[in-house]
Amino acid sequence: MDMAAETMSLNELRAILADEIKKIRDGETTAANVNAVSNATGKILSTVKIEMEYAKLLGRAPHIPLLMAETETAPRELIFATSAPIGI
Repeated sequence: MDMAAETMSLNELRAILADEIKKIRDGETTAANVNAVSNATGKILSTVKIEMEYAKLLGRAPHIPLLMAETETAPRELIFATSAPIGI
């Protein structure tokens, strides 16, 4: 597995999405390609949410490289304040 993909930051992910929007506006790609990128992004973010919810259940601060790439640490309060409760 490519380690670069594992350590992508949220800003990089946003830049990819913005680039896809620009490409569709400029006629450089198809709606299907943009939809595929958008769908994959949604799947990635869904896994992040699951990891955050699991860590919350365990009472631990999650270690999610996607969220930690900008700063090496994130306050636990910030992480848990942004996660929605799960319906188990």
